[in-house]
Amino acid sequence: MSQNQSLEIIHELVYEHVKQNIDQQIHEAKIDVRSLPSTLTLAQCNVPLELSQRDPHQIHGRLTVSVNCNTPSWRVFVSVNIDGKLPAIVSTQGILRQAVINKANVELKLVPLNEIRRGSMQSLDNVVGMRAKRAIPANRVITLQMLDIPYWVMEKDEVILVTRIGGIEIKTTGIALENGLQQDRVSVKNINSDIVVIGIVIAPNTVEVP
Repeated sequence: MSQNQSLEIIHELVYEHVKQNIDQQIHEAKIDVRSLPSTLTLAQCNVPLELSQRDPHQIHGRLTVSVNCNTPSWRVFVSVNIDGKLPAIVSTQGILRQAVINKANVELKLVPLNEIRRGSMQSLDNVVGMRAKRAIPANRVITLQMLDIPYWVMEKDEVILVTRIGGIEIKTTGIALENGLQQDRVSVKNINSDIVVIGIVIAPNTVEVP
């Protein structure tokens, strides 16, 4: 009398396959393997079972694992749901539209997978200094779509004033009186003379006075 393939072993193999695939990428991972129908009868596989996923890079949500036997030939599909948490940058307070994001505005924390959105940021270095493209409420996962390029010149920061006379380049120090992006015209107060001049932002913290 031929033996039947243990469904419990299939479930265990699928669990281990998924667990190895996520490989500690998900914190507090919960792997829920959906049981095959108890009425399902499969012949005992005489060779190691082969497991695969349609998208091996998928590490959370609902996915399907293919379990294949070559001798005798059969295949079943097992549904798996993966839940848990991922690290993400979250706003600690409301951030106004066009405000420059600083360290006090955001933090890196573990966030449930159902709150993670496409483009979610995972590095503080890639968020701090950027501008909010729109108003961001507190406790919101920061995504790339929420961010705008940073200012090259920040109001009240020291900047280098560059003036070119003939072939000579003269550099002095000033205080920016407004924020500015690349090629913006901004007002800067010369520290040495207290004179306010208008220049063009040509590099980070650098303003050229025509």
